[in-house]
Amino acid sequence: MTEKKKLSGAGLRGQSAGETALCTVGKTGAGLTYRGYSIETLADNASFEEVAYMLLYGKLPNAAELAHYKTRLTGMRALPDALKACLELIPASAHPMDVMRTGCSMLGVLEPETSFDQQEEKAERLLACLPSMLVYWYRFAQDGTEIDFDSSESSIAGYFLEKMHDATP
Repeated sequence: MTEKKKLSGAGLRGQSAGETALCTVGKTGAGLTYRGYSIETLADNASFEEVAYMLLYGKLPNAAELAHYKTRLTGMRALPDALKACLELIPASAHPMDVMRTGCSMLGVLEPETSFDQQEEKAERLLACLPSMLVYWYRFAQDGTEIDFDSSESSIAGYFLEKMHDATP
């Protein structure tokens, strides 16, 4: 049986790295909270899109706000042709995180943020198109398929699964 690790005074325990309204770690001695909600509560009761909305806008959305938000994200899934061409050059052996980093960089060149006022718009664009980037690269690298970005699936996870497997989840 392994012995429980003794915690010493070393490290950054008890030190503040900054203050934010978004997240706390160990507020009650252990655990993780986002905007006051425990990660366990969010995982059990909220969708990814609800949590993303909350992180960006400071509160959980009501049903109408969530529907509008998901519709906005759905409308931003398509990738510019230049980004698709870039993704087509990435070898199939690349790590998916490298693909998303490269895709993000290319998107930043194609659709630059010109004002700090655009941060929410840019965050939403990334939420909407990162799954498109990853699936587009994967399907093209594996079998030469250029996916389309149209879908009636409103969740990001459902959209990802639909495009990855070319079937309704």
